[in-house]
Amino acid sequence: MISLQFCGGARSVTGGNYLIDNGRSKFLLECGMQQGSPEDEKANYEDFPYDPSVIDFLIVTHAHIDHMGRVPKLVKDGFDGPIYSTPPTKDISRIALEDSVSIMKEEHSDKPPLFEMEDVNAAFDLWETVPYEEVIDIDEDISFRLREAGHILGSSIIEVWVTDHDEERKKKIVLSGDMGNVPSVLLKQYAYVEQADYVLVESVYGDRIHEDNSERTAILKQALQDTIDRNATLLIPTFAIERTQDLIYEMNNLVTNNDGSGKSLGRVGEIDVYLDSPMAIEVTKVFRKYAEYFKKEVSKQAEHDKLFDFPFFNMTSSREESMQINTAPNPKVIMAGAGMSTGGRILYHEERYLEDSQNLILFVGHQVTGTTGYAIKEGTSPIYIHGSPVKNNIEKRELDGYSGHADQSMLLEWLSGFQTEPRKVFVVQGEENASEALAHKARHILGYKTCVPRPGEVVSL
Repeated sequence: MISLQFCGGARSVTGGNYLIDNGRSKFLLECGMQQGSPEDEKANYEDFPYDPSVIDFLIVTHAHIDHMGRVPKLVKDGFDGPIYSTPPTKDISRIALEDSVSIMKEEHSDKPPLFEMEDVNAAFDLWETVPYEEVIDIDEDISFRLREAGHILGSSIIEVWVTDHDEERKKKIVLSGDMGNVPSVLLKQYAYVEQADYVLVESVYGDRIHEDNSERTAILKQALQDTIDRNATLLIPTFAIERTQDLIYEMNNLVTNNDGSGKSLGRVGEIDVYLDSPMAIEVTKVFRKYAEYFKKEVSKQAEHDKLFDFPFFNMTSSREESMQINTAPNPKVIMAGAGMSTGGRILYHEERYLEDSQNLILFVGHQVTGTTGYAIKEGTSPIYIHGSPVKNNIEKRELDGYSGHADQSMLLEWLSGFQTEPRKVFVVQGEENASEALAHKARHILGYKTCVPRPGEVVSL
């Protein structure tokens, strides 16, 4: 029998890690970090629940830390097989993992790092890239294919065929990875899968419906306009991968007054925008490299417009440039990581600007319970940043329209695309209530057999 073990990502948004064993080969889908509470961070240092040295290969869906952040530790602990992903995922993963090394040295100097730069380099010596839609044969027992997930640049749905020697046939397992929000600002929509024996589907927004995406540009424009009118500061804790590039693209259109089709979007006044994230700056360069991954209308606009640049836009890579933002006059926008305020430069800006009720903070993604971002959003006061209390008076706004995740209705619609009913659907990569909600809907609306697995659970396929 084929076994599937939920080594991470069960009843949790982060830490995806799934072990598949058909008796002859063992391989992994995802190898992510857990993020959120101090307990989550501590769990990343624990041993893997398997021997990394006997794992034959790893497939990564995309370049978010919660899906590939422990790859260098896996290599450090003995893994030496191939790692597969799309080309953009490999390029962005390198940037993200190198950034992780720097953050661990700067912010966790009281304990040994989870991995070093030499482990990152060793991982990329093993990393191979494959295009969308090409079936890759690992051996006579196993093959896989990556398909568009529409979540971030290069993100993938994994289809894997594994021979079950007991039943003498191949079984198809599908991992959704993180599914994109429709319509995406930049990317193509996720692919539909027609057949699978078993499905692992994410559920970050498994219990929620996004606001109307058509309103997201108007909401962003209003936040910019209010910041200008108040002569204030707008903070945007941003995710360096995808969300940042979406926002830069939208701001570019707001400033230049058209989207490439001649349709007026309205113009905001002059306001300085600072991208205060070395990692986001480097990731933006990767986006420029892979323009063929954008949806058709964005690629067309790229022929006559710089998609990730506009008047009053400033990229601050160095510490000195970052510190100078504090003395820059209002009105201004500061985009900085991390997106959940778990580290990075955004904390320094929050420390400075949270107390003023004239300032705004715009959340453009899910805030996991236990993070500083979640505490700010919920109105907790004071907020402790770098050990000091800061009054939380800033005006809070949320903009789910820029979420990179499909909501409940999109996930159900994707699941309904299977032409034959899967044997079972495992709902993963979500907080427990979100996973349970999606499992309930899929069971009662689609008639599927669903399960919300427990951490560490092993099932026979």
